[in-house]
This record gives sequence, C-alpha cells and structure tokens, in this order.
Amino acid sequence: MIILRFTSGLGNQMFQYAFYTYLRKKYPAEKVLADLTWFQWNRAHQGFELRKLFGRPDNPGFHLEEASQFQVYRLSGKVAQRNGFDRVVNRLTRLLAGGHFQRIHYYETGRESENTLKDRIDHIGPGQNAYITGYFLKEDYYKENLSELREALSFDLGDLGLENAALLKEIGERESVSVHVRRGDYLNPGYTENFINLGKDYYRKAVDLIRERVENPLFFLFSDDKEFLKEAFDWLPDKRIVTGNTGEKSYLDMALMSRCKYNITANSTFSEWAGLLNSYEKGIIIYPKAYLKDKDSDIKTIPGWVRI
Repeated sequence: MIILRFTSGLGNQMFQYAFYTYLRKKYPAEKVLADLTWFQWNRAHQGFELRKLFGRPDNPGFHLEEASQFQVYRLSGKVAQRNGFDRVVNRLTRLLAGGHFQRIHYYETGRESENTLKDRIDHIGPGQNAYITGYFLKEDYYKENLSELREALSFDLGDLGLENAALLKEIGERESVSVHVRRGDYLNPGYTENFINLGKDYYRKAVDLIRERVENPLFFLFSDDKEFLKEAFDWLPDKRIVTGNTGEKSYLDMALMSRCKYNITANSTFSEWAGLLNSYEKGIIIYPKAYLKDKDSDIKTIPGWVRI
C-alpha cells in the first residue's frame, strides 16, 4: 500500500495529484491512496478543493481514492494533530496496527536531494508499505502525462457569472496574455525569508518578450491583491484587471488564466498550473528562473516555457 499525503492550497494539491497519478502508473499492482487528514485541522486557503472542482460526473478522468483514517495511522503512525491526547492515540494505533512500515519524507528545504528521493520512490519494493509527504514539483513526475492531466483537471466553466463570461469571451477572441502577481502570504513574516517577491523588472521583461513575439497582445492581470495592480502596472496600457474571484471563487482566476493563449506566471504553483493547463499549440509561458531565494524553478524542459 502507498499513501500520499495531500496538503496546502489548490496549486500544491494539483502537483500532488499529478504525483499521485505518477504513482498509480508506476505501481499498477499496488493500492495508491490519498491521505486527506491534513484538511481536518488546517483551515488554510480553501480547504481540499480537488474533489469539489474536478470530481464531477462529467469528468471521468479524475480519480482519487481516499485512505481511511486507520490506514493512515497504520502507515504513518500519526493521527491529525489537534491536541496532546493525539500522542497517546498515535502510540496505541501503532501497537494495534503492528507490522512494518516505510515512511518516505520530502522536505523542500533539502534534507535529501530530489534525485536521491526520486530514486527511492521509483524503487519501492512489491508489497512494501510507503507513506509519502511533500509537494513533488519536479517536472519528471508529470511532463509526459500533461494531456491526461489536462483532462482530469479540467474546470467546469458553465456558471461563471456575467463578468467572468465576458472575460472568457474576450480571452478567446484576442491575443490574450495572463499576468499573475502573487502577494498575500508572501509578504508575511516567515515567508519573506524564503520566497521572492517578484518586482517590476521581472514583469517588464516578460511583457517585452511577449510583445516581441505576439502582435497586439491584451494583458489580463490576476492577483490576490487587486488594489496593488492598479498602481504597480500603471505603465501597462493594454490591460484588464480581473476582480471578483475571491474566497471559494478564487479558482476561477486559475481557470481564466489557463484559457489565455500566453501566460506570465509568478513563482506560485497556482499560476504554474494555469500555464500547465494551457493547451494552446503556439502558447508561450514565461516564468521566473528562481522559485525561492535558494532554489530554481523545477520546470526546465517543457516546450513553450521560457525562463527569465
């Protein structure tokens, strides 16, 4: 049995789903399950969104089998951490479950190189239990499976509302370019030590590159800080600032960005997935070379992606 832990916001959940699909293909004889217990106690972002957005009857390509709490306990030896009593439950659960288990941990800050970790993941023995946790942004886990993932992670755009429907129409008719600016938690203490806040230089270079290759582009600006966009992009004349998609509707920003012909992404898994879902044959996706202050982006060889 292989259990993969899902955590965090929509973009990270989508990378974890891509990795979950990778595991299912890699180990067809094993039961591959999803641990969703993180969302029982963590209220960050919009909770677990994958099933709500993609687990529709008209979307048979989406497949996610959830592990029971006991299966999670048995492999990880832990319950969702909510109070001190959990430590006692953890110990009792492990004693009752018995057997041996293997835990595979991934820490993005780097206790183990990505190549070493991938080698271990690719050599899980037959019938061996594995509990896997991490984000798994490495393109090797999904780049050969993008067509299937685009089908599985397809948004239902049937009820957009008047404003978004008008935007979607204009996006389809024009040489549309999405521009994503991530601020929000990236400005908070604890994030500023590791995350890069992309400045005007990056966006100017990206816009200039698009203008060199695309005739009469129209830029659609998306951000979790809409007010910031008005002043920060006053130098960009041909633009639309997209507003209104907040809270449970935040995913609509990704859906609209993915329908643009070209994308300028932030160092954010949210806009990276907008680019990965972009199926325009002549699409150009511009993205920052550095994802964190001490780490380059994991996308390096996907056609149409341009690092600056």
